[in-house]
Amino acid sequence: MCTLSSARRRCRTDRVSLPFYQWSLTAARPIPGYPEKIEHIGHQILRRRLDLGLLQKAAAKLLGVHPGGLENWEYGRTAPADRFYPAIISFLGVNPLPAARTRGGVIRRERITRGWSRKHLAFVAAVDEATIKRLENDTPRMARQPVRRVLKALTVTF
Repeated sequence: MCTLSSARRRCRTDRVSLPFYQWSLTAARPIPGYPEKIEHIGHQILRRRLDLGLLQKAAAKLLGVHPGGLENWEYGRTAPADRFYPAIISFLGVNPLPAARTRGGVIRRERITRGWSRKHLAFVAAVDEATIKRLENDTPRMARQPVRRVLKALTVTF
C-alpha cells in the first residue's frame, strides 16, 4: 500500500476502472464456508444448513443439540451420537449412513437410524449387549436364537 502522497498516482488498487470499458465480469459469489467435498456427516449437515440459510443456533435447535456440538460436527472434530441420528435424518431428508453389505452392517445401520444404543437394543431384544456388539462386528458362529431376536426387534429380514 502506498503511503506517500506523491506516489498515490502510481499505486495499484487492483481494480479495473476504465470508463470506456463495456464489459463486466460477474459470477455467483460462493457461500463462505460451503464445503466443496463431503468428507464426513458434518459436511452434509453444514451444506444443508447453509442451503436453508439457517444459523448454527437455529439448526442446533432443530437437531436438539448445543450449538457448540453442532459446530464440532460440522468441522469434523466429533461425530454425532447415535441418539441424534433420527433428527439428523429428518433434517437432511436422507439417511447419511452408508448402505450395509453384511448382516452386522444391516443391524448397525437400522439401530443407529432409530437412534438406539446397543444397550437399548439388547433390552428390547432380550439379549446381552455384548451379543449386539458381536453381531454388528459379524462374528462368525453366532447362536441362531439371539440373532433371530435382534432381527425381530428391528423388524429386519436378512
